[in-house]
Amino acid sequence: MSNKQDTIYALSTPPGKSAIAVIRISGERSLDIIRSMSTSMPTRPNYSSLNTLKTKKGEVIDQTITTFYKAPKSYTGENMVEIALHGGNAVIKKFINNLQNFKKLRLAEPGEFTKRSFENNKLDLTQVEAIADLVNSETEIQRKTAHNHLRGVFSAESKKIYDNLKKTLANVDAIIDFSDEDLPKNLAKKIKEQIKNIYSNINYYIKNSEKGKKIRSGFIVAIIGSTNTGKSSFINKISNQEIAIVSKEHGTTRDAIESFIDIKGLPVRFFDTAGLRKSENKIEKIGINRTKKISKEADLNLVFINKLRDIGNYEDYLNPIFVKSKCDILKKINNPRIINISSKTSFGIDKLLSLIFNNLTQSNFLENIHISRERHRVCFKKALICLEKSKKFQNYDTLAEDLRQALKELSKIYGNVDIEEILDIIFADFCIGK
Repeated sequence: MSNKQDTIYALSTPPGKSAIAVIRISGERSLDIIRSMSTSMPTRPNYSSLNTLKTKKGEVIDQTITTFYKAPKSYTGENMVEIALHGGNAVIKKFINNLQNFKKLRLAEPGEFTKRSFENNKLDLTQVEAIADLVNSETEIQRKTAHNHLRGVFSAESKKIYDNLKKTLANVDAIIDFSDEDLPKNLAKKIKEQIKNIYSNINYYIKNSEKGKKIRSGFIVAIIGSTNTGKSSFINKISNQEIAIVSKEHGTTRDAIESFIDIKGLPVRFFDTAGLRKSENKIEKIGINRTKKISKEADLNLVFINKLRDIGNYEDYLNPIFVKSKCDILKKINNPRIINISSKTSFGIDKLLSLIFNNLTQSNFLENIHISRERHRVCFKKALICLEKSKKFQNYDTLAEDLRQALKELSKIYGNVDIEEILDIIFADFCIGK
């Protein structure tokens, strides 16, 4: 079991050969440990200096850039040293082997630097989670969303709900404790209005939580249609590689093939699927069933057709965009419901991708604040259940208890109460050195 009093270290850059590598050391003994190895350890906090590190026997390890951060003005809130050394495996190994000679200094656990930052009130839990999302972001919209959460935008907005609920509870307590005193007129009516508004605000976040989830994991676009309509050629084109078999033979795609595509910063997971047709082949029938399953889960269905009348076969599919491919060799279909493309010449591809982007984002999508984690949604939902109960209160004592439980659930978002049960889950997603 880890000791919070230990001084910890970790390689904070990816392992392997690189121009530089950064090693972090945090804890009470961090400064003394590096000072004992240094020839020119910086004396001023938050300043970097050229510093040669040596072993206890005086052997030079490397010439480094060393920075000392004095508590509490550091990432962890503790005394902390960052060493930028040359990124060769032998250099890193030599330095770390030398660190292992020091007592009460150990390798950090995954996410332990950030965990200490949280424990020292440098970050709340929403910001901790945002750091993990920022490190794992692959598209511009993922980066922006994570950065907004790290800046505390989501935390600030949701704390407004928390503060309003706290004021409402104070009004209820005033009625309980000072029932014989002169209280403001219409206070009971005001309380009901406050609860209604808070309920509405929480419900808004819950309703939009799916969008935040999609930003983290990727929107799903199913590529469906009958065999030989150009589905596999399309996914190969937008993927810039041959990930699907293209053949004149019918039924060559028998399983769902996934490709992650960045569309204007939006993370989108395209699934090329088995062609929809009647088949007696057992393997192909499994693929067709998977196609139908994916199409029901998809945010959009790209329906590839050969003829205009084929549209009638797919009217029941959710959010369809009808596509006519192979326009370099076959006649286009002039109909406003159909996008004509050619995966060979790229004709219409950009138009189709823009249409997909617009359908998935809709108006004001990028300006809205989205719940990015299932944990947030659960906390909001439990708080909403408590508020639902409060609407049916029989006396002010039970109302106050319902509001307190709602406050408790909202507190879990930031980490104010009952956090031990969720800390391990959150920090399990972190890499060592963060």
